[in-house]
Amino acid sequence: MNNHTDTPDVTVIEEVLKQIVHEEPEENTIKATENKEQTRPKLSLEYSLKQRIDKLPEKGDKMVPLAISRIPANVRWQNRIFYEPEVVSIGPFYRGRESLRAMEEQKIYLLRDFLARYPETDIKVLVKEMRQLEDRARQCYAESINLDSREFVKMLLLDGCFILENAIKWLNNEPDRLKHVRWTTEGIFRDLFLVENQIPFFVITKLISLIQPDGKNSTDLLDLLVKFIGANKFLGTISGASILVETSSLCEARNLLHLYYQHFMPKSTSYQSTPAHSPVPSSRRRLFSSLKLCIYPQPNKGDAKQINEEPVYVFPCATELLKSGIILKPKKSSTDLLDITFQDGVLEMPPLYLDPHTKVTFLNIVAFEQSNGENEFLPFSSYVALMENLVKRSKDVVALRQCGIIYTFDPSEREAARFFNHAGHVVVLDPSNHYFANLFREIKFCYDTRQSKFKK
Repeated sequence: MNNHTDTPDVTVIEEVLKQIVHEEPEENTIKATENKEQTRPKLSLEYSLKQRIDKLPEKGDKMVPLAISRIPANVRWQNRIFYEPEVVSIGPFYRGRESLRAMEEQKIYLLRDFLARYPETDIKVLVKEMRQLEDRARQCYAESINLDSREFVKMLLLDGCFILENAIKWLNNEPDRLKHVRWTTEGIFRDLFLVENQIPFFVITKLISLIQPDGKNSTDLLDLLVKFIGANKFLGTISGASILVETSSLCEARNLLHLYYQHFMPKSTSYQSTPAHSPVPSSRRRLFSSLKLCIYPQPNKGDAKQINEEPVYVFPCATELLKSGIILKPKKSSTDLLDITFQDGVLEMPPLYLDPHTKVTFLNIVAFEQSNGENEFLPFSSYVALMENLVKRSKDVVALRQCGIIYTFDPSEREAARFFNHAGHVVVLDPSNHYFANLFREIKFCYDTRQSKFKK
């Protein structure tokens, strides 16, 4: 990869850029549209619908996975701040928003720097290749994109180069116009991991293949991009681990958020009450393992059915669990947010650090998981359901803080509780078949058994 030092003369490149990004005056565009509408004959409803159907891909064509979906309106209405970009628009959903217009100009500067970094790259080739990806890219969005071909292709090129050039500058500690504007750099990190603020990842890999035809250099640039993704605060504030993504994941990633999500994916398909290296227990052994958690007399068959078969979606909050004698402890040595264990009446969880930035990333990871079928057990949605059960009111936040399980920057416990309640509203789970379904049963069984003993 070439090191970017002094920017060479880019007069010719800038002239080509002007041609690509040239837009007709808005007034002329409006008049042309009005004239076209006046002269266009009205189509019959059936013919109009047939036209729209004919524009869809053929049934026999290979289906393009839905890479970028929309947040449901009822979820967005509750807390738009968690899902909408504040600094930069990536992709079509927020393109043109007035509050994000300043960064559109910066994209041109970054494209100029990107081309200067790879002087052997012809911008005309980049545009041509983006045009070839247009149809495929449009199919990746959850709704029709109201951009003409020229604007859509320009968006793919500018946004793809914006992501790559940002990554290179950030990790090489290079001079940048925005580098010392702290709120801007933090905002860019935040906005790049919003579920609606994405372009298909194959656009980025195509750009890499064009500027680095050598396989090894392409791999180096992909590794650099992964390191840039790993610099997102959310990972560090949870575990302090470094991000590790396999090459196969890079090929399968739908967008940046998906790539980030893949790092967090647990190795097991669901919560295990026994060590990961143990064989899958039989129904009898599962029952025995669950009984050991509370060290109480063996239950009758009705209890066995309850812990092994009946789904549990709701269990008592943190303060109620503590009152019953269940212990809540932080698992400080863990590097995995989902590494939760429950044994001998002790629930151990890795500490969760939540500031405004990590809240946004966390909720968008959950939103991504809810919008695609990659993992049927929905591990992070299941984690949200777990936290929603533990945190019902302000006093539960206080209890979890005292136990060392959560650290929040909210001005009040009520705000923190509201966050977990909102997160719970985002999630849809099958109570009998999610990542922590067995953990829910074990906690509820242990709590009920202790309550029964206290009443005797």
